Amino acid sequence: MKYSMIVNPKQVILRLLALGLLIAASTHSVAGIYRWTDAQGKTHFSDQPPEEQVAAEVSNQLSPINQDSSTQEIQKLQQVFQGETPEEKAFQQQQKAQQQQRDQKTNKNCLQAKQKLRTLQGPVYFVDKNGDEITVSEEEREKRAQKLEKQILNYCSWS
Repeated sequence: MKYSMIVNPKQVILRLLALGLLIAASTHSVAGIYRWTDAQGKTHFSDQPPEEQVAAEVSNQLSPINQDSSTQEIQKLQQVFQGETPEEKAFQQQQKAQQQQRDQKTNKNCLQAKQKLRTLQGPVYFVDKNGDEITVSEEEREKRAQKLEKQILNYCSWS
């Protein structure tokens, strides 16, 4: 049985954006913040430790700033990262219905080709439009059987 994956571009973009934010946040959290005092008594902060002086890492002592957990911000985020819209759901259903129609047509073609091949493998005679019997050589019968076998491979590759 053939299966196809339907990809929603909007969902892919949102997932890639979320992945990028996660990666950025993880790399940012790995970087340390260092504090040291120079010879003049001036305190410095940097993401790089000084070359010649001893520095204390203070990144694990800092709390996040500009963090908004208000209801309004949460609602905004939920709107941005909401599930499928009705239009997206309708599109998904339409794609699924079209795929089912293609699968049914392929299945029908497969069954017809198999039936015709079984017929060709027994005693065979052909009739034209007027009902007169047509004589077919064994070579012609074999060519028709090979053609049907190719159709079966094409339509029935899933079975």
